[in-house]
Amino acid sequence: WQKFPVVVKKLRKFDRAGKIAGPGYLQGINLMKNFYRPSVLLQLVGHCNDTIVTEVHRLLDARDLETRFKEYPLYNTLQTRMQLCVSYVDILRTLHSGHDGKIYVQCDANHIQKLAGQFLFTEDFRLVLSDVDSMETILLNGTNKRLIKCTVWGEVTGSFPAPEELWPYKGGYDASKLPLYDEKIEIWKIPDVCWYFLGDDVSTRQLKRSLKDIHKQCKNRNARKRPTAEQVYKTYLTIYKDMIKSNFSGFKETV
Repeated sequence: WQKFPVVVKKLRKFDRAGKIAGPGYLQGINLMKNFYRPSVLLQLVGHCNDTIVTEVHRLLDARDLETRFKEYPLYNTLQTRMQLCVSYVDILRTLHSGHDGKIYVQCDANHIQKLAGQFLFTEDFRLVLSDVDSMETILLNGTNKRLIKCTVWGEVTGSFPAPEELWPYKGGYDASKLPLYDEKIEIWKIPDVCWYFLGDDVSTRQLKRSLKDIHKQCKNRNARKRPTAEQVYKTYLTIYKDMIKSNFSGFKETV
């Protein structure tokens, strides 16, 4: 397109959630076109019916994190890995900002690989959100919020979803009876996502210890007591800057 490489994607007609080119698809297109901070989303070049054209991100999505680091070993550093944690929470705080009276919540990220597949790597190993067609919108009216529940994929289980997303009653699952919740379901998942980006290498241990307090707050079973994405972002950014300032002294361990 005008000498720039682009991705042309023809959408599937159906998936487990039903017809693709429905309200969710159209909502996603509108969000990509009109979002107030487009740099955190995949850039839309154009669309027609079930075909969309977007910018190219050659490093693909975050499911292949370790493969990308093997291909680009100079980026496989504590700084880059922590930068991914910061980038992820930066996107969340943008979605949760309440700009134009709306908070956006991802509703099809019930395990870490599914969530990772919704983010693309930029060439400098930051993130952009590419999957926006399963967003639920929390409408704000002053201090009041219209709460949501993510039920399109059926019952969720496991430790990755927030406690309030799980079926709380005895008997069979009934989506209509599931209690409502808000964007704090995404705060619960932040520690798991950051751990995924940091990896398991021994060199990350001290950095993980420095994140322990904020991550403990994120995992509070009382959603109201969890920090906001903005608060997590500020804490992450402070730790990230301290890493750079100290040249990683005190943050990196070796065997």
